[in-house]
Amino acid sequence: MAVEVYIFTGLLESGKTTMLKDALQSPDFRYGGPTLIISCEDGEEDYSADFLDEMDATVVRLEEENELTTEQLMEFDMEHQPRQVMIEYNGTWGVDRILDLALPRGWQVYGVYATVNAETAELYLQNMRTMFMEPLFPAGLIIFNRCKDDLDRKKFRRNIKAVNSRAQIVFERPDGTPVEETEEDLPFDWNADKVEIDDMDYGIWYIDAMEHPERYQGKTIRFLAQVYRAPHLGRKAFVPGRFVMTCCANDIQFLGFICHYDSVLPYKTRDWVHVEVEFGVEYHRLYGEEGPVLHLKKIEGAAKPEDDVVSFN
Repeated sequence: MAVEVYIFTGLLESGKTTMLKDALQSPDFRYGGPTLIISCEDGEEDYSADFLDEMDATVVRLEEENELTTEQLMEFDMEHQPRQVMIEYNGTWGVDRILDLALPRGWQVYGVYATVNAETAELYLQNMRTMFMEPLFPAGLIIFNRCKDDLDRKKFRRNIKAVNSRAQIVFERPDGTPVEETEEDLPFDWNADKVEIDDMDYGIWYIDAMEHPERYQGKTIRFLAQVYRAPHLGRKAFVPGRFVMTCCANDIQFLGFICHYDSVLPYKTRDWVHVEVEFGVEYHRLYGEEGPVLHLKKIEGAAKPEDDVVSFN
């Protein structure tokens, strides 16, 4: 079995240790085998002996960047024989170093997660932009913690999406509860008669359409999609949708809504298309209740995008 490696990155005092500990206590990361935590910096929080014993985890420390070598990781592997490895990475070290490093046999990176202290994020973004952004480049999930109500979430989302379009971005209040997205947070104008969904914003639109279908009732929606066709969908119906990373690289689902068409559909499953649809809220037998049902207005072939998996953020 592969040794699953998870990398937690971010600047000092951004909450990496807290995030790692929360992850380790989650059933999604507990496999019934020993966990090796490789800590690359001394933060404001540490791992207690009781916590390590309960989690069947061991901590080893690397003080200098030049200590992070394949040979050193192989020694850790032989000594501790971990089932999974969690690396609390130093945010001032080049992130390419860990991503390009040859890992011990059987080790495989399954996820990269980043934390940002929202209290200092503006200062870093304005004065040390490169240092601030580098730990965020490879992350699949980025958590902004300690967020106050006046944080300009849209600005940070735009800056991060410009360099890491696939990142899922979550904002948390000082008490750790998530900040729910408002209408103003949406990256598209849902009030427009024709709602244009940019390529990587499909996941955000899908969730909003599920939660607030009344916003889109009767509107024209245009988006890039893959075709899914199957007999159980019924006559003159298909699903234009996208593969969406719901939490990590191991949890990718194809998500879309039933779409009816009137004429011939000259596309097969997995073909890439641009669609214009009219959004409706109707009963459908596959839902067993009312839900989003699309009606095709226009469809044309499209090229496969560079990133063919999107996220919810």
